[in-house]
Amino acid sequence: MFLKFKFFAIFILLIGIAESIWAIPLFSRQTGQNCVSCHAGGQYPELTPYGRYFKLTGYTLGTRQDLPISIQFVGGAATSTNGNNGTGQTQQSGKLEPNYLFLNFGGKIFDNFGAFSQWYYAFDEQTSGGGSVKNQNSFAADVQDWRYADRFVGGDGIIKDIIWGASLNNYAGVTDVWNSSPMWMYPYMGSNRNSSTYGLPFNPKLSAYGINAPGYGVYAYVNNNFYGEINLYQSGGSGPLSWMTYPASNSNPNNAPTYLQGLNPYFRFAYQSNERNGHNWMIGFLGSNINQYQSCTTVDNSILFTGTAPSCAAINSPALGSGTVQYQDRAIDGQYQYLVDPHTVTAQARFTQENITDANNILYSNTNNNLNSFNAKISYVYRATYGAALGYLSVSGSADARYGTNAMSGANLQPNSIAWMPSIWYQPLQNIRITYTYTAFTQFNGGNKNYNGLGTNASANNASWFYVWIAM
Repeated sequence: MFLKFKFFAIFILLIGIAESIWAIPLFSRQTGQNCVSCHAGGQYPELTPYGRYFKLTGYTLGTRQDLPISIQFVGGAATSTNGNNGTGQTQQSGKLEPNYLFLNFGGKIFDNFGAFSQWYYAFDEQTSGGGSVKNQNSFAADVQDWRYADRFVGGDGIIKDIIWGASLNNYAGVTDVWNSSPMWMYPYMGSNRNSSTYGLPFNPKLSAYGINAPGYGVYAYVNNNFYGEINLYQSGGSGPLSWMTYPASNSNPNNAPTYLQGLNPYFRFAYQSNERNGHNWMIGFLGSNINQYQSCTTVDNSILFTGTAPSCAAINSPALGSGTVQYQDRAIDGQYQYLVDPHTVTAQARFTQENITDANNILYSNTNNNLNSFNAKISYVYRATYGAALGYLSVSGSADARYGTNAMSGANLQPNSIAWMPSIWYQPLQNIRITYTYTAFTQFNGGNKNYNGLGTNASANNASWFYVWIAM
């Protein structure tokens, strides 16, 4: 009863604030534009051509704000047969509860320097006490993208217009300006209390929030058509960039950093069409090579590990002597948009192929594995108010003990899963959206019926997610 009261109290308070003329998100205040100018049909975080331009120029368009902050709230009710609870969650199916409170900072800092710095407070997200104390709230660094950008226009040669810049960021792909990229693709929001609301149970390393580490890189957008960027990622959790992965550290028993061997590259290349009569499209290629150490805790708890037991000073120190797990990801993607008021049509698709090498069997029972994924989504919005979308998500790969074993046969399970994700929403104001999303699995963990030998069908993992998003 208290949690439901807390949800409604926060909801009513934020609705009241959101109706104020001043209560619009930071970037909207800075540019003097409404949210639809940057987000296709108001679908945060989908970017329009203007939104992409705003990001590429370092979030610096418009007037610097005296109070460069805004907040977002996400709360609702998630339910499914199996529960599919997030890390450290106990069953809380179907209750109206707050999920996330985001604090956004940044925008234009100097003429050529700006940022999108997002921090979040998550309700009931983590576990502590060695797994004995569940449903703990947490505060953490979320998306960080700090940019220097400049533009040159008017050349007589091949390059007539170039936007170029450099970024300091904390997720591979967070710098991308297209919504077919892993960090920004549908589904955009899920419940921290139910993993099925985010889609598939298994994903490649190059996926949303898959590579969380300090990174820095350069990018260029040439003649409004050709885009390229290269970023390098290093271990997080310590040093001057540790704030970017807060609260992860080698002394935090509940949150180990991402430990990487040396500098790990992420790259992205794309061709963006010119906009004609409201139509525009993009086709691209992206990838990453990640060599990741595991924490000493992970290695100690591994029943597959075949190497020498590590000697560590702290519980979540990197197990440097245990070898790395190597992930090589390559992906092709594309996006289409039709943006003519009152209609908005958008579509995205991405295919990713991943090769995994785990020489010492830290995480995987096979030395070599592969994982392929395909994600696609189409949406329609009318008058930036009424919207519907349909997503298709699939993953397939090698059978491995990491994905579980069949309770009857003892055989290793496959990651193979397929989910359909329809959603509908109503946006009464540009910064308030009420959404219902359903996740329907036709395959889960390698099967449709009795996939685990315990009589569990794929449909048992289906999930409903009704939520409200408010930004101001």
